[in-house]
Amino acid sequence: MGTSREPRSGSKPLNRTLSTRAIEEARKSPGNARVGAVIARGDNILATGYKDEVKGLHAEQVALQKACASNTNLSGASMYTTLEPCANSRTLRAPCAKLIADAGIAIVHIGQYDPNPQVNRLGWKYLRDHGVRLRDFPADLRQQAREASENFTRLFTNGVGMTAGAKFDFTTNGGRFTISVDEHLNAPSWETKWTNCDASAIYLNGGVSGVVALARYANEFDEIDDPDALDYGDHSPRIDVGSIGVMRNHHGHVLCKVTAIEPTVDYGGTGHVSVTIRWEIRLATSEPEV
Repeated sequence: MGTSREPRSGSKPLNRTLSTRAIEEARKSPGNARVGAVIARGDNILATGYKDEVKGLHAEQVALQKACASNTNLSGASMYTTLEPCANSRTLRAPCAKLIADAGIAIVHIGQYDPNPQVNRLGWKYLRDHGVRLRDFPADLRQQAREASENFTRLFTNGVGMTAGAKFDFTTNGGRFTISVDEHLNAPSWETKWTNCDASAIYLNGGVSGVVALARYANEFDEIDDPDALDYGDHSPRIDVGSIGVMRNHHGHVLCKVTAIEPTVDYGGTGHVSVTIRWEIRLATSEPEV
């Protein structure tokens, strides 16, 4: 998005100073989704905001509303936000990316791209397509932005519970989604990995044979008696919507039912990419058969 350097404020580049301030705003947010935003012109901060500073509003909305209330002209201004502005067309809310572009903001600095499959990179694309320049936070501050909203972003890369479900973008994070018994550090876990197949199926990858299997024709978890009786000869079986894939390791098995797929554009998708799964964990046991 260009190679020009930011002006400096004192001894620190301005983008570091204002990115840091956005992170400080994010840490004020209640709940898991901690997001902060700063609007500035040069080194003059025009408005700040954090998620739910005004209940129900995103950080960018709060900052924009503050600027509007003070009749501040935002044309040509810069915004620093710790999380990619939303561009989710599936809600009645005007997306933040549109509000930012409509306000005339010229440059948006982003701390983290949203892992939510309904947003990921779509906010970036909307801003790009509407003439807004885009910059990334410096690497160390990107890490701080991620840490500020870690509990939120983990929802799209990690799942917890003996039985539960999740929806995530299988084209990000290497397609990896880790399923754990609980949140303890050394809890039994399985790193499932999903890759593109077609509009109604997805591959469950084990990397090597002996790790993953398709429970062919099974519709429900209780139809699978002993998961070890399945065929583990394929390292990446195709799992159709409604079907169950199984991944095993020394902890036991996790049974994953694919309940929905939003395919990639090449398979007729709309830009929202995701797989929705339910799972059941069966821990290994040394108890004798009965």
